[in-house]
Amino acid sequence: MMFQRLAILSILSLCLLNVASRADETITRGSNLSVDVAADGRLVMDVAGHIWTIPQAGGDATIVTQAFGSANRPRWSPDGLRVVFTAIADQEQGMWVHDTGSEQTVSISEKSHFDLHPTWHPDGQRVTYASDRTGKGFDLWEVDLPTGLHWRLSSRPGDEIEPAWSADGKDLVYIHSNQGRWSLVLRRLGRREEILVSGTDHLSAPSWRPDGSLITFWRDGEDGTSLDMVILSQPRLVRRYMNGEDYVTSPVSWLDKHRMVYSAGGVIRQRLFNAWSSRTVPFRATIATAPRAVVERLRRNLPRGGEPRGTLVIHAAKLFDGIGGGYQHDRDIVIEGGRIKSVEAHADRPGMIVIDMGDLAVLPGYVDAQARLPLTADEMTGPLLLAAGVTTIVADHPEAEHLSTVWSGKELPGPRVLPAVDWPVGDYSGLADSMTPGLPSLLQSRPARLIGFNDMIARRFSEPPAFDAGKTTVVLGSRPNGMPAGIALHAELRALVAAQLKPEQALRAAGVNAAAELGVDPTLGRVATGAVADLVFVDGDPLTDIDAALKVVAVVRNGRFFSVAGLIDRVAAPETVE
Repeated sequence: MMFQRLAILSILSLCLLNVASRADETITRGSNLSVDVAADGRLVMDVAGHIWTIPQAGGDATIVTQAFGSANRPRWSPDGLRVVFTAIADQEQGMWVHDTGSEQTVSISEKSHFDLHPTWHPDGQRVTYASDRTGKGFDLWEVDLPTGLHWRLSSRPGDEIEPAWSADGKDLVYIHSNQGRWSLVLRRLGRREEILVSGTDHLSAPSWRPDGSLITFWRDGEDGTSLDMVILSQPRLVRRYMNGEDYVTSPVSWLDKHRMVYSAGGVIRQRLFNAWSSRTVPFRATIATAPRAVVERLRRNLPRGGEPRGTLVIHAAKLFDGIGGGYQHDRDIVIEGGRIKSVEAHADRPGMIVIDMGDLAVLPGYVDAQARLPLTADEMTGPLLLAAGVTTIVADHPEAEHLSTVWSGKELPGPRVLPAVDWPVGDYSGLADSMTPGLPSLLQSRPARLIGFNDMIARRFSEPPAFDAGKTTVVLGSRPNGMPAGIALHAELRALVAAQLKPEQALRAAGVNAAAELGVDPTLGRVATGAVADLVFVDGDPLTDIDAALKVVAVVRNGRFFSVAGLIDRVAAPETVE
């Protein structure tokens, strides 16, 4: 995966201050907790990204698997010996089965497919799940565990998700969504499919009562979240069962036809079907933390080289400095030796080289804190990435240092390349997928055509992701979306805005936030005194419309000015010097 380098010891960004004593963490509540009950009453749940089991009456939780840190939605096998769950490994979402007897955990997904909502067939040999393998929507699939064979069960317009089998294995119920309409669909053995419930309310997580008399499901409507049920009588009866709690919309789990288990308010709840109230099943999940160093991030120095001599002045009628507060107007950016010497009010500057960018918006160069630089990338790739406004990337590539050196010059300029092994980052966005708004037009854009990307984009989320209100520390990293550097960053910007960030916040994710995560703030990601002279000039208003961030007309990289037309010409005639 990552390339090992002897030089890594010389550029560590963490300074050891002292060693903390061991401090175990005990958790008694879980965010978005999902729970399932086995036939013998044992519970399995996901807490803190791990899978745990607890006794029926509650108590100390036993960790099942902790190799992922992203495990969720566990479901017991019918015999209570195995657990299927989803998790992210190598930046791909997949399904896993853990055997509680052998303590082995194996992947049951086929590589590069986004699979979710696994559920056991009652025979215990098959797992049914949802997967988007065509880029046109989620379908229901099934895998035979002994042979590893996968086959498709459905193919309808839109998404078919969250399958659930009846106890006898004859009938299947699932959720279908298409163009804003949600349906609960029943597929009975040997009969045509039947739509049990349909409307604009969001439906999720159906579950069969063990005697097959009814199906519960969650409904999100204008009056909040409720657990509704379809009584499978003739005619069908749809009734509300309960509401008024902070529910997690994971399938209700039934111990028998009288006792049900679900989660709400961060705890596990058990309820008798005919009761008016529920009781809490307490748990204590203890995460043992090994002694660890208390560290402080030191400011790191970006590699330098190839900076031009002399002074260059950029007159910006409309400047976004990367920090916030909208545009500054009528400013001069004074550049010397590849760095910004000052940002001043516009003035006459006799004898200096002044470039007036008219009414173009001037922004800090875009930073991708975790990019995918294909192995086929070579020296000629640099100008194409720069034409998309990308001036810094963190990426794995065997020639990363060489490319960064070449791309710092004027003949074949390109982004600054920071080897991922030397410049690791923690959490980063990775939100774009085939459902990202504006993706089709992005893939038809000139930068996409120049980079030569026309592959199918994978579906990675069942529903568009969204950030909590007030989220401001997102770091843009495009590697998980599978697209190559350059076009991937713009897909990510659009995905961030679709996830409820403002365009200005999305640009900061590709600027000052990324710089802070890399430990190079304030020299990167902003237009300010002392910062590197990486600038992007776009035609439009990217603080209002994030699509405008793609309309790059020119860039300043390492203190040198390049028009996009000149960059494209370099790829056709690399000996041309602007």
